[in-house]
Amino acid sequence: MGSLHVAVAGRALAVVERDGTHDPATGRVLTGSWLWDSALVLASHLAASPSALHHLRGATALELGAGGTGLPGIAAVACLGAARCVLTDVAALLPGLRGNADANGLHAAAQADVRELRWGDRLEDQLEVDVVLMSDVFYDPEDMPAMAATLRGLWRWRDDGGGTVGWAASEVRNSVLECMDVLREQGFEVDEVDRVTRPLLRDPDQTAAFAVYRVSLRQQEEGS
Repeated sequence: MGSLHVAVAGRALAVVERDGTHDPATGRVLTGSWLWDSALVLASHLAASPSALHHLRGATALELGAGGTGLPGIAAVACLGAARCVLTDVAALLPGLRGNADANGLHAAAQADVRELRWGDRLEDQLEVDVVLMSDVFYDPEDMPAMAATLRGLWRWRDDGGGTVGWAASEVRNSVLECMDVLREQGFEVDEVDRVTRPLLRDPDQTAAFAVYRVSLRQQEEGS
């Protein structure tokens, strides 16, 4: 287990990485238990974006596929104005999410709620989600219909025409673009709003390009 600190909006956030977290079904190491660059890119973008800060103020933010660190969701509450984050992933990664929420002073479920949520499933209750956050979740286009089903279950519309909005970040690669195309086919608008090139967290001598996307559901898809 290792720990580090990263700065978001001028605040140092603790990140605790749990080594040796395995998928109980396959025995494979779950790399989501570590901090990856896209999470840093997303948190930094949210902190610098007036639109994102407006949507986060007082909001319930849900991070889909939060891994074991949940940095964007935790940052949303700890320093970006959100009232509550809901950190979701597979069951094996939930202890890491709870540990990272605690490490940043988010002890109460009212501030940081940790839940199992697999793509294709829906939350058991009718949680009112204002903002959905995603980082490094776009790998296999074949997974996107299941992710889209889960996203549709999270989206809400308000009487004033507003509603849930999402932000996602990922390293720029061909498979990500294919995932975007599938999400669009599933009824979502996906627009690139930022792109940065930065040294890799785990190999600073190498650089890679990362993109941030704004995600929204076409309103005619409500209830599908």
